[in-house]
Amino acid sequence: MSDDAPVRVQRASALERQFWVGEQIAPSTRANRALARIRADGPVEHGALGAALNAVAARHEALRTAFVVERGELVRKVLPPRDVPPPLYLPAGTGSHDATAALLADDSLDLAAGRLFRAAVAPDDAGATVYLAVHHIAFDGMSQEIFAADLARAYALAVTGEDPVLPVRERAEPATLPPARRAELATHWRTVLDGAADLPLPGAAVGPGPSQRQLAQAELAEDSLELPAATWRAVRTRARHSSCSPYAVLLAALGRALAELTGGAGFCVGTPVAARTPGQSDEIGYLTNTLPVRMPELSGPGVVERVWGSLRESVIGSALSCDEIIRAARTTPGRRMPVYQALFAFENWERAEHTAGPVRIRALPVPPVGGHAEIQLQVTELSTGTLHCVAQAPLSSPWQGHSAALLRAFDAQLGLLCADAATPPLGQENTV
Repeated sequence: MSDDAPVRVQRASALERQFWVGEQIAPSTRANRALARIRADGPVEHGALGAALNAVAARHEALRTAFVVERGELVRKVLPPRDVPPPLYLPAGTGSHDATAALLADDSLDLAAGRLFRAAVAPDDAGATVYLAVHHIAFDGMSQEIFAADLARAYALAVTGEDPVLPVRERAEPATLPPARRAELATHWRTVLDGAADLPLPGAAVGPGPSQRQLAQAELAEDSLELPAATWRAVRTRARHSSCSPYAVLLAALGRALAELTGGAGFCVGTPVAARTPGQSDEIGYLTNTLPVRMPELSGPGVVERVWGSLRESVIGSALSCDEIIRAARTTPGRRMPVYQALFAFENWERAEHTAGPVRIRALPVPPVGGHAEIQLQVTELSTGTLHCVAQAPLSSPWQGHSAALLRAFDAQLGLLCADAATPPLGQENTV
């Protein structure tokens, strides 16, 4: 397509504005990047794979959108389809750590130019792993699954010599909240978060905690733990017992683990929730909102039910973007990350395998590569029924060295909560 093809201009969404501001504060930092891993098993043809990557970028407008300020407003300009840079071809057998380092060292992403992702390919004897570094403004967790499905569709065409053209997935204009509804939501959040406390630093750590800029710029130290399938079954049983989502059981265990390590109470935990409409199930983009969930009383019976109630109060206000929630509820200025200092993410969606000619393609779980909080925990349900838990803390922060302790406390608290399922608290009932 020619360079003078029409460019469609739209307002940027509130969620996109968050990452644009983050890029201005701390350019090219890991916190503004999302990583994806896509596995291709079988005889991978590199030419067909490169063509398929081009086809996915042409299909999804989010991957070819520039973000610029015009007349004082951030807008997104949907650019015509164009060839993306060829993927970096890494040495055979390159692992995730080295592949991630190679991609993040290639600082070619540019919001103003609409260069929003870079790919790398690491071949091996069984096929290849495709790595993507994408600006977070255009990519959330579900986007990885959509990318893998469309990559398989395009590769299946390209490997047979056909032109891998996929139908364009046009982006709708972002919805606008009416002023009265925005004011109502702001009032809701001020009520929910009134008197909420910051999370104390762990152990004997002292000081104000890292600033938001320091969090964005820091590399992460991480520890991981695999919880057996029996634990996940027990969590689901506990959730049924409490008439709530398993998410609430996991969040309650994290809240209690954080309280155990810090002595804190009444703090908030940030948690990403899907902001996709039913018509956006096949759209790549950042369509996730991070909501603060205020921890209730975490001791005694009924804790899962109380956390479930707090979670639902947050979801009620989910139409307001995270930055607007913070503006509405924050009363004390400071350098430390406001409202919540811990982040919890749970991934339990289906990771489908897609047939693409002689190759089978699927997305693989991947933890964050940047710091979005002082301490963050991601729990992923694997196909084996186990739970893969990754705790991350920025290097040189008060939480460095405490990630393993958090995982141990989280595991122990899950055990205690699930053991409580045999003794329901009187008078505690919740319905979905």
